[in-house]
Amino acid sequence: MEERIQYLLRKYLDNTCTKQEFDELFACLENLEDNSPLKESLQQVIMEHPIRLAAKKRKPWLIPVAASILIMATALTWFYFSPEEKTPIPTIAAKPTLVKKSTERSEFKYLLLPDSTQVWLNVASTLEYSENFNEHKREVILKGEAYFDVKQASKKPFIIYSGKVSTVVLGTAFNIKAYPGFEKITVMVKKGKVKVSYDNREVALLTKGQQVSISSSNSKVNEKQLKDEETNTWHDGILSYDDYPLKDILADLERIYNVTIKMEATNLQRFRVSTAFKREQGVETALEIICKLTDTKFKLINGIYTIQ
Repeated sequence: MEERIQYLLRKYLDNTCTKQEFDELFACLENLEDNSPLKESLQQVIMEHPIRLAAKKRKPWLIPVAASILIMATALTWFYFSPEEKTPIPTIAAKPTLVKKSTERSEFKYLLLPDSTQVWLNVASTLEYSENFNEHKREVILKGEAYFDVKQASKKPFIIYSGKVSTVVLGTAFNIKAYPGFEKITVMVKKGKVKVSYDNREVALLTKGQQVSISSSNSKVNEKQLKDEETNTWHDGILSYDDYPLKDILADLERIYNVTIKMEATNLQRFRVSTAFKREQGVETALEIICKLTDTKFKLINGIYTIQ
């Protein structure tokens, strides 16, 4: 087992893990005893070095850093599984600080929180939580979009704050979209149950396949039952928009593909659109679909996409 963990960890640090190897690595972690030195140490390594899902050139100076992390993790693995008598690893108390995880445009991140909750952080987003997260409570602050798979803990509800919206869960998988400046905040549940509040007022109790959208301008709440295929999100490679203002969709595309998009027909900015496409299809395919829906055309001029 220890050799397999070493192999999976090496691929994790090299950013070459497949989806199946991801799942296997965290399944191995789940099977370790909660208070074991190995589990705590490996979780710390993963939390401090979240994988970046965007394709980027590896910087030469990162190679020895990753190697040193792997050596440390390998030593911890040997220590844990060695039958010889062990000396307890000393711990050093530290003052709680705020942990901040962010992504840039066209960058995605996978995060493992201290309670083993998994988070996929979308482009241009930020997730913040206290360093003593999970000791007494589980609270995070989200700006942007993230997909959560929350570790169940009945005595410690998991709470996400996104502006005036708070989402309370016990153990479930769901997506929250709450970018600053967006006309609406959306919460969609893929499995389990969540309670959504707006401005300290409960507005929805969602179960599998349900979605709620809250207008940031007039506080209007719209709850909807989705079909199974409609619950696929950016986390599954699907960009889906249900009655979104065109300006918000274009802002999304700018973040996802790291491009600049301008619209000459400003009267269409609040034109509402419902559409979906695969992220891998690229920005130009997305713009072609949008232009067909809005009877417009786009051109690439000096590196800027202009919709006319």
